Amino acid sequence: MEKDLSNMDIALFALYKRGGISQKVHTEEIAWEAYQLAKERFSWRLPKFRQMGFPDKTPVRFALEQAKRKENGKLVSGRSGGDAGGELEGWCFTSQGAIWIKENETRIVDNLKQKSPSVPKREAERFIKKIKIDAFFKYFQEKGNLDEASQYMFTDMLVCAPDASKNIVKQKFGQLYSNAQLVSDSEILDFLEACKRKFGDLIT
Repeated sequence: MEKDLSNMDIALFALYKRGGISQKVHTEEIAWEAYQLAKERFSWRLPKFRQMGFPDKTPVRFALEQAKRKENGKLVSGRSGGDAGGELEGWCFTSQGAIWIKENETRIVDNLKQKSPSVPKREAERFIKKIKIDAFFKYFQEKGNLDEASQYMFTDMLVCAPDASKNIVKQKFGQLYSNAQLVSDSEILDFLEACKRKFGDLIT
């Protein structure tokens, strides 16, 4: 039942349904989706507005801020309230969050009586092919490790400039890792785990 779920559970599932594994999603998009899932929790309080079907962003924003906290696992990254400091408004799952949503997906969909969102087959195939034809992935397959790999090879795989800021590198790798979690390809996950060990100083 819905009452067995927290607002954070529902907000994160709403983000998942809107594609937050692979892209940043605006807070209002997440609020609308959460409202569709649990209208009583995510609507305006006054009856005259509740009847109009207005979703309330506040509980969604608060739930996402909670999910962003270290003590809750840093499940999402992003912000609400407009673009600032070069960061776009919106939210996406971190690699930890991608793991969390997959582990908790059955519990949430059963309580909400929803179907699990799925990655379109063509999109999954395109993602897998893109990684497996990359020169850096092939290098890992041949060597069996990344012990002698250069930072340039890593940033080139992420389509980053060699001198890109740590935040950009971290964000791009996080989205890549989240997508890999979603398609569950063991070879790609092994490769990205090796990247985390070798280039941890760039992405943590």
